[in-house]
Amino acid sequence: MFFKAAHRGGNEFWMYLITIALFALGYIVGQIPMLGAIYYKISTVPEVTQDTLMQFQENPDFTLFGIDSNVGFILLIMMFVFATLGLWIGIKFLHKKKFLDIITPHEEINWNKIFWGFGVWMILGMFFEGISYAMSPENYSFQFDLMKFIPLVLIGFLLLPIQTSCEEFMFRGYLMQMFGLISKNKWVPILMTSILFASIHMMNPEVSEYGLGIMFSYYMAAGLVLAIMTVMDDSIELALGVHAATNIYGALFLSYDGAAIQTATIFKSENMDPTFMLIIFIVMSIVFLLLAYRKYNWTSFSKLFESTQIENEIV
Repeated sequence: MFFKAAHRGGNEFWMYLITIALFALGYIVGQIPMLGAIYYKISTVPEVTQDTLMQFQENPDFTLFGIDSNVGFILLIMMFVFATLGLWIGIKFLHKKKFLDIITPHEEINWNKIFWGFGVWMILGMFFEGISYAMSPENYSFQFDLMKFIPLVLIGFLLLPIQTSCEEFMFRGYLMQMFGLISKNKWVPILMTSILFASIHMMNPEVSEYGLGIMFSYYMAAGLVLAIMTVMDDSIELALGVHAATNIYGALFLSYDGAAIQTATIFKSENMDPTFMLIIFIVMSIVFLLLAYRKYNWTSFSKLFESTQIENEIV
C-alpha cells in the first residue's frame, strides 16, 4: 500500500529532480541565519577567529563563538525547516499530491504508532545505556545544568522532531517511493535510501573523530532498520518515532565529543566506542522489530522480498 500511494499525482522524472533541488535549496537557505550569527561573532569578537571556525567544523559547539548552546541548537534546526518547506512545495505544486502520501497511504496519520515507536525506542536506549554505564562508569561524566536543561527540553521536544521528520520525509518517504516506482522491487529502495542516508551523514563531525568505515556502517545500519520498518508497516510512522527518540536522547541525555548535536546534556561520554555503539544499535533494532512485529501483526518478513507491484514507471 505504501508504494502504491506513490502513483497518486504526477510522477514524471523531472518532477523528482526539481523537488530534490528545492529540498537542497531549502537546506542551504536555512543555514543563512546560523552562518550569519557565526560570521558576526568572527567579525566583532577578537577572541573568535577563523581557527575557531575550524574547531567548530570538527566539533560543532556553538559556545566556541560565545553563542548559547540552546540558541545554536535553534539555528541548526532552521535548515531542516526550510528543507521540509522545499519538499512540501515540490510535492504539492509539481507532483500535485498530498504531503500525507509520503507518510502513510491511509487518510490520516496514526499518531499512536509514532508515540509507540518513540517510547519503546527511548526505553530500549535507556536500558542498554544503563548496561553500558554499569560496565564502564568511568566513561560518563555528570554535567547537569538546570537553567540550561529546562529550555533545552522545550527546544528538543518542539524543534528536534522537525529535523528527524525532515530526514524521514525525504529518505523513507519521498525517495523510498521514487525508487519503488523505478525498480518494482522493495530491496532497491531499501538499499538505495540507506546508502544515501549514510552518505549524507558522512559530512557529520563524527566521521573525522571516529573514522569513515565505522560511522558509515552505523548510519547504513540505521538507514536499513528504518527502511525495513517502513516497508513492513507500510508507513513511515514508526520510523518517525524511532528517529525522533534517537536524536532527542542524544540532545537531552548523553553527548560526546564530535557529535553532530552539541547541547547541555545531563551526561557526557568521555570515551565513546563507535564499534560498541553499532553493536548495541543492532541488538536494539532486532528487539524493536520483533516487538513491532507482534504489536502490529506484521505479515512474515518475506514481505521484504515481494514485488512493489508497480504498474506505471517514472517517464
